[in-house]
Amino acid sequence: MNRLVVGLALLGSAYLNLAHAETQAELAAKENEEGKSFMFAGNYKQATEKFRSAADRAPEAKYYFNLCASLYQQGIFGQALTACNAGDNLNPDAKLKENIEKTIAKIKSDADAQHIALAPTGGGAGPEGSTPDTGTNTMGANGATDPNNPNGTGPTTGGGAVAPPPPTYAVGRPTVNLIAGVKPEQTYTWSLGIDLFGGGGRVGQADSFGSSAAGFRLKGDYMMNPAARFGLQGYIQLQHFGAGTNATGGGDSLDIFDLGIAAYKHFCGGHGFCLTPLAGVQLALMSPANESDGEGSQVFNYAALGARFELAASYAFGTRYEHVLSLMAGLNVYSKVFSDPADGMSAAYWGLDAGGAAGYGGIGYTYRFNTPFGSAPFISLQ
Repeated sequence: MNRLVVGLALLGSAYLNLAHAETQAELAAKENEEGKSFMFAGNYKQATEKFRSAADRAPEAKYYFNLCASLYQQGIFGQALTACNAGDNLNPDAKLKENIEKTIAKIKSDADAQHIALAPTGGGAGPEGSTPDTGTNTMGANGATDPNNPNGTGPTTGGGAVAPPPPTYAVGRPTVNLIAGVKPEQTYTWSLGIDLFGGGGRVGQADSFGSSAAGFRLKGDYMMNPAARFGLQGYIQLQHFGAGTNATGGGDSLDIFDLGIAAYKHFCGGHGFCLTPLAGVQLALMSPANESDGEGSQVFNYAALGARFELAASYAFGTRYEHVLSLMAGLNVYSKVFSDPADGMSAAYWGLDAGGAAGYGGIGYTYRFNTPFGSAPFISLQ
């Protein structure tokens, strides 16, 4: 019985230890994400605190690498080197090891160019030992690697003696923003979005169709010149005009399907706000009176040319400004129909032998992407 009790006690203790380890790992992952958010916002000191806490909870290579990056951005090259070395000693995967080696090389080159000593001064033994710039990581008094203590702060010694103060590091100036491509200031590679809009105007002969219109737009943006915030947008939009009052003209409702391309430019201030003028051209396919084929599917048999002019005010948010909410005002302009079906009613019958325009106001949501095809960061946080 005693053996059974002891066995159960040991099993219970092991279970509790495992649960505690899992909890610490989860907390470390959460703090790591919080640290990345601080990095993207330029709050490197707060990011360092989060990454250091994550590494203390779960000593993994990725947490030490992120800690290294945040320290580098503050110009604390010696301490950054220690953190990178600690991560390198924890068997990182090939991609992470490449990033670590790349960052170590940058730390050393910046420190050398700025005559910044990587070894700490004052306090106890530094975390890099006597030769921090060789890539070794000799932490502690006897040179044993201790990834749980990347700052090299010694514990309280036996007999109640207080450990020496932490070492002091010279501070330099980072020459690159390591994550500049991860969270650009209102730049991105491409995006997808949707707009809902409504307004009014006249398309075709007077009273052939209603003057009120509503529709939606699916759009994709590609940033052609990130520095100038200039890009191109491809879009499709569908809008519906209500019934007109000209019964003799046969006019009823009118649906217009537009396929277009536009150029735009962001004018951005702080805190994620931008104004974006846009101008584009489009092919307009029109379907008067909900015309349909023999199977009941709506057809767009009348073709015209169109143009779109728009001014949008947007607010971007998220860790890399990936979410964008927009308010917009614009104008769709159409020529008279230049192509109609050979076996159907003429454009003049429907009143589409005249052009027109319709103004609109709308709201939109866009999600932005950064891909390898765009501007790449120096490194990627893990």
